Parts: sequence; C-alpha cells; structure tokens
Amino acid sequence: MSFLSDTNWLLILSLVFGSAALAVAGDTIGTKYGKKRISLFRLRPRRTSQLITAITGALIALGILGVVSVLSQDVRTALFGMKILKQQMNELQFQLNQSEANAEHTRLSFAEASASLDIVGFELDTMKNDKLILEQEKRDLEVMLRLMRDESEQLKRDLKTMRSESIAMNANVLLAQRAFEPGMSRIEIISGLNSLKQQVRLNVLTRISDQSFSRLRNIPIIFNADEEEELIRELQSADVRQYVRALSGENAALGDNMRITVRLETGTSIIIYHDGEAVYRKFFDMDSKGTPEEILHYFLRELRNKAINDGIVPEPATNNVGTLDGETFFDAVETLSEITESVIISARASGDIYTEGPVVISIVFEE
Repeated sequence: MSFLSDTNWLLILSLVFGSAALAVAGDTIGTKYGKKRISLFRLRPRRTSQLITAITGALIALGILGVVSVLSQDVRTALFGMKILKQQMNELQFQLNQSEANAEHTRLSFAEASASLDIVGFELDTMKNDKLILEQEKRDLEVMLRLMRDESEQLKRDLKTMRSESIAMNANVLLAQRAFEPGMSRIEIISGLNSLKQQVRLNVLTRISDQSFSRLRNIPIIFNADEEEELIRELQSADVRQYVRALSGENAALGDNMRITVRLETGTSIIIYHDGEAVYRKFFDMDSKGTPEEILHYFLRELRNKAINDGIVPEPATNNVGTLDGETFFDAVETLSEITESVIISARASGDIYTEGPVVISIVFEE
C-alpha cells in the first residue's frame, strides 16, 4: 500500500495521455499527408508518411524526457550528471579506502602504544619497588655511616690522646738559628752550620730529657745532605746577611726507633729594631683595666702582633717571636701593681733585633 501511495500518479498519467495525444496527432498528420500524396525532402509520399511518424515518435520521447527532467531531480542527475556522479563515487570510495587504511594503521599504532604502555607501567612499578628498596638501603647506610663517623671521631680522639702522650718532639719546632754575614767562605759557612747542629742537638736533648730514658740520649738527629749542600751554595752567593733556621721536620714519638729529622730554611736578615728602640708602647688606664697579670699578658700579645707586622719571622709551631723569662715578668707585674693611675708600658729592644728574632726586650713604665 505504501508503494501505491508513494507513486507519482500525476506524472505517469501526464506521460500516458501526452504520449497518446502525440501518437494520434502524428498518425493523423501522416495519414493526411499520405492521402494528399505530399512529398517532403523529395521523398515518396509513403516515405514522407513514415518520416512524419518517426518524427512524432521522437517528439514523444523528447517530450517524455523533458517532462521527466523538469519534474524529477533524480532523472536530471541520471541523464546529465551520471559521469560526474560516478567520478565522485570513485573519489569517495578512494577516500573511504584511504580512511580505512589510516584507521587500520592507527589501530595497529594504538595496539603497539597500549603494549608499550603496559611495559612502561610494569617498569614503573618495578622502579617504584626498586626506589623503596634503595630508600631503605639508604636509611640503613646513613645509620651505618653515623655509627662509623662516631667510631672514627672516637678513634681520632683516642689516637690524638695517644700521640700527645707519646710524642717527644712535634713538627716545626724551632731548634736553633744562626746568622751568616755576606762574603763568608765555604769553610766558615760549614763551621757555622756545625755550630748550628751542636745547638740543635743540645736543644733536642734538653726538650726530651724529661720524657725519655738515658739510653735514648744518643738519639739520631738527621740532616738532609743535599739540602745542606744547596744551602751552602746559596749562602756563598748571598750579598746580604742571611739567617738559617733548623726546624724539626716531623713529629717524633718516644720509642726505640725514635729519631729527629731536621729541615733547614733560610731568608734575608735585616735589622728590624735597633738597640734601645721602643718596639711597642701602649697606654693603660689602671682604673678600668683588669689585674696587672691580665694587663701584661694583653700587652705582650699586642707586642707580638706588632713585631710580626713589622717583619719579625715567628716560630712556626708556636707563632711566638721571643720569650720573657719568669723573673722579668713577675718583676713587671709587681711594679705594675703599685701603679694606681694611668701608665704607658713601653717595650724597648735589648740589643739589635733582626728579622729572625728573637725579640729580646726590657719593660719600662712611663708616666
């Protein structure tokens, strides 16, 4: 029923009646021209009648095509756009094939990516587990490291205590020094170095006498022969006064194998302070400062710093530039304790003082 209702009966009836009318008209015209024996295009009347019938049939076909084309878009497309439509269909089919190929490629890529993602996820889980294991190992190692550091610090303290108790001579201790004037001969220089060596031995024995046994009194004292020969050549060629210092080369521990190594160093020796010259002077207000001992200790520290700044070479081990004997120190303390007002403490050079020192002074109190 839907087929009958959807059919364009108006178009069909128009074509039927139109074709019938044209056929009747053509037949009537052909019969009329046939009876009158009319000739067209120099044809026989019978052929003329047939020609009119053929033209009528052609007009019927053209009429049908025209009517159908006017009334139906699909007929127009089928008659005039079939090649274009076919070409478009081919292009669309090609695009469809291309899209299907791309879709297949995308599907394969997606499958590979999914597989790779699964692998990466597995590796990520593995790395997370490894991270947890490494973090635990790190914490364990940190604990062990702290324990080892504590043990190391304790061992260092114990070792330092043992060394301090067993070391008879520390490194860089000034054992002796001597000045050499320019123009001295090799024999004079060697003689001076021998005297320096005797002074070194005497000072070494004095320093370790309270720590070692009598059988260690003949402890070997070693000088570097090559260093000594180089020093002799340097002193021979010097055109100014030079000083030579003998310093202990390394820590020497008590024991049967104890020995003292000595290194020699030299430098230019010039006068820093002349005899009687004021090395350092300082004003003190006795009402605001500390005890006489504290004041004198402070003064001597300031004196040492000034002497070093002026060019005196300090002892490497102690950074001292000289010593003040106990009797002189306590005499100065006693004198200072009797002063109740302001005072100027002056340190004066006791003799010429050269670069190598020592700084030997006398203490003078001035109003």
